[in-house]
Amino acid sequence: MSGEQDQSAESWRRIADNRDREITPNERFWLEVIRLASWDSDPAPTLEKVQKLRRIFQSTPP
Repeated sequence: MSGEQDQSAESWRRIADNRDREITPNERFWLEVIRLASWDSDPAPTLEKVQKLRRIFQSTPP
């Protein structure tokens, strides 16, 4: 595997590890905030929305 493929595989392992852990009280709070903001409409994630969320939570400005 190339270095880029190794990084990608490691990223997917971290995602799987995070997916299987319990939700923290803080995460539960933010889920409720999102539900309130969307009027419980449970909007489908679009590419644009996902990209905007990623920009919000980036540790360094783009």
